[in-house]
Amino acid sequence: MAAIKSSQLDFAVNVMKDFKYPWFFAGGWAIDLGIGKVTRDHEDVDICIFREHALEVLSYFSEWTIYVAIPGEGRLELCQTLKDLAPPRYGLHLHRGQEDFIEILLTDRSEDNILFRKNHHISMKYNQFVQEDFKSYLPFMNKERRLWLSLALQKQFPSSSWIEQLTT
Repeated sequence: MAAIKSSQLDFAVNVMKDFKYPWFFAGGWAIDLGIGKVTRDHEDVDICIFREHALEVLSYFSEWTIYVAIPGEGRLELCQTLKDLAPPRYGLHLHRGQEDFIEILLTDRSEDNILFRKNHHISMKYNQFVQEDFKSYLPFMNKERRLWLSLALQKQFPSSSWIEQLTT
């Protein structure tokens, strides 16, 4: 399976390369990356970041214009402080100049649980959340992808249980 080529993904990875906290592709691109092919045209790139790192997002993107979506109202407000991101607000629209745009979705978690945005009584263990995605994606990974991920994990997270699964 060939790797997906996309200027949108390349742009997002380049923009996020120095962000020191976990982030994930979301939405349609996450699905396409998981199955290894582009299924449709994508208007933008959605990235999930844990809400606890919202202040770091504001700092990291301080040179960008940041708006927050107001749930249920279909409008955006300028976002300048952490108070502007109080729940139920979660969607950030980041602009740099006329061309550059990224959408960031703040994702809540409590201890080891990822919380469903619309109902925090629905949750999933973080490890299960990540592990299930990994297990679903593993059969689609060719040897080259497995090797790359294995080497990257050995450098960054040498105790990861995924390393053994990638090499078997």
